[in-house]
Amino acid sequence: MKPAGLCFTCVLAIVSLSAVAWPEPKQATLYRDTWGVPHIYADTWADAAYALGYAQAEDRLEDIYRNVRTAVGTMAAAFGEEFAEQDYYLRVFKNAEVCEQYWETAPEHIRHMCDNFMRGVEAYVQEHPEKQLDCAVELHGWQCAAIGRTMLLQWPLGVLQDEVKRKQDAPPFGSNAYAVAPSRSAEGCPILMTDPHLTWEGMAVFYEAQIHTNAENLCGYFIVGSPAPVLGHNDHCAWACTTGGPDTSDVYMVNLKPYSPLQYEYNGEWHTFDVEIITIDVKGEKSQIKPAMYSLYGPLVDFPDVGKGVAYCGATPYYDQAGMLEQMYKMATARNCDEFHAALGMNQFMEQNLLFADRDGNIEYVRTGRTPIRPEGDYDWSVPVPGGTDATRWLGIHDIADLVQVKNPPQGYFQNCNVSPEVMMAGSPMTPDKYKKYIYNVLWDTDSPRGKRLLQLLDADPSITKEEAMAYTLDNYDILTTPWQNALKAAIDVVGADKMKDPELAKAVNDFLQWDGRFTKASTVATIVKFWRLKCEKEIDIVAVADGLPLTAADQTKMLDLLQETLAELKEKYGSPEVPWGDIHVIGRGGKYFPLESGDFGGGKDDKNQTETVLDVATKETPKGSGKYVAYNGSGFIMLSFLHKDGIESYSLVAWGQSGDPNSPHYVDQSEKLYTNRQMKPTWFKKEDLLQNLESERVIEIP
Repeated sequence: MKPAGLCFTCVLAIVSLSAVAWPEPKQATLYRDTWGVPHIYADTWADAAYALGYAQAEDRLEDIYRNVRTAVGTMAAAFGEEFAEQDYYLRVFKNAEVCEQYWETAPEHIRHMCDNFMRGVEAYVQEHPEKQLDCAVELHGWQCAAIGRTMLLQWPLGVLQDEVKRKQDAPPFGSNAYAVAPSRSAEGCPILMTDPHLTWEGMAVFYEAQIHTNAENLCGYFIVGSPAPVLGHNDHCAWACTTGGPDTSDVYMVNLKPYSPLQYEYNGEWHTFDVEIITIDVKGEKSQIKPAMYSLYGPLVDFPDVGKGVAYCGATPYYDQAGMLEQMYKMATARNCDEFHAALGMNQFMEQNLLFADRDGNIEYVRTGRTPIRPEGDYDWSVPVPGGTDATRWLGIHDIADLVQVKNPPQGYFQNCNVSPEVMMAGSPMTPDKYKKYIYNVLWDTDSPRGKRLLQLLDADPSITKEEAMAYTLDNYDILTTPWQNALKAAIDVVGADKMKDPELAKAVNDFLQWDGRFTKASTVATIVKFWRLKCEKEIDIVAVADGLPLTAADQTKMLDLLQETLAELKEKYGSPEVPWGDIHVIGRGGKYFPLESGDFGGGKDDKNQTETVLDVATKETPKGSGKYVAYNGSGFIMLSFLHKDGIESYSLVAWGQSGDPNSPHYVDQSEKLYTNRQMKPTWFKKEDLLQNLESERVIEIP
């Protein structure tokens, strides 16, 4: 028999324990709207990141693994030799090492957020072991930073590669964006549009999502494998970016020591390159072993030219930086344009045109990038510059105040569709004479057909309605229509009397002269125009056509001959010269394709024959010889925001659908129901709107 005192003590202990307030288990609620977009509600961003990782894995698990492998330089090990060169460059620039080292000192809230995100991915895989993939890798929070840095490095590495080859080609990314001030908005509030033009597969794929916490409400596009939005809006601000910016990186030429190519000259002394051996594992093949050589400027970006005794060293101020996530966090939590501008001042973002607005009625633009201060002198920083001396060495990093920027211009709007700041608005105050050349840095991005069209639309409209803003965002008019109509009419008048006796030619001519210039699915004229102008591009003076100058009689005759050839070829290939545009220009994937209503083709001398509608989608014949042109690049992640005083209203559109799973109903639903009709969908940023358009709800426990 137990002593009574002991029993009393046990009871007391049990009562005491039951009175303790044990912490509630952490949870996040993952809602999905009727388009499959996740809306995550949680107490903190870190908690929401766990659910976001889970949601991204559910939709795009392979993309997460691919992005991690890309970031750490192990794609070739899983997917073959075609990725070996990419792996090598990311290993040369120490992407994984820099980010893993950064993680030791990264702010706690950044580490907690990213660690939780990767834990959420792992939780999904543990629940669904059948979804595990051969390309799977071990996941860590620092890889979120590495993925972001990989995206960033594509710009400075592209600059270095162009400079060492002395190229001035445009980079493979484009974008549209515009901002409208309350003074020109019929809504009485700022309007901001973002439309990055990226490839629709690989690291450039963005992921639409919303995060709602006790402190923040975020809506936008995330890099797959990251818990922070790149583009979009919070409760107070909206932001957009397009490719273009200051010159942030340089190639330095250094002299090699004769008969000793592992040494280079600096200030009259010989320095030895640091050499590392990089091993690239390749699936199904032998590993590739390559050297990496490092100077005090940075790594060599080309093999040393022993014959000339010169080595080319790549210098980028991003080389030792990994704070992009910190800046993205500050951008996403900014309460107004001033705070957003301060976040840009961290200089961790890649060179971009940043457009942003706030609910206070401000619109602002900065041509941002981590820009080195170059020494004075007669140097062309767009090509390799003489190195090996302090005379050309960088002197620091420019403050954001030195960069091209404008706030609340009197015009009440600006646009940037990969164009010079000088043509972002009529009478732009941002002219090149006010800035250093390498800060202004307009090389390939002087202007674009998209920019010209948006400038026309915005400048002509003193009171832009919601419907007009959507229409401008999705505009499909070809600005070269009138010049080509005038040229064709002149050719008919001068040399075309006999040719117009051909009824097919006469019909095509008359149809084109009455065409409204829009690439609609049913338009047969649009199809003829594309293939005819592509022929003309190589045979006649397209510069004269675009500039409204008269053609020679020979060119006029050739123009008509080429139109006849085009009609004959269309008839042979498709059975008729009248082929609806949307029958052969389509958007979709996985065997499901839908008519496309946009145009992107041509170029020629000085790009005078280039057609790009504002809704800009590149297509390629797929499969080759099929006569079907399938969309793969361009306007893929659009968001339009109206920053009302009492809250932000937004609309979005992605090219295919929310999910990368071919079995998902959201694999290609936006192509089918929205994109083909040039329509956007509401984001349902307010919870009460979401609950009226709900597909699913799930509570996720956070261990």
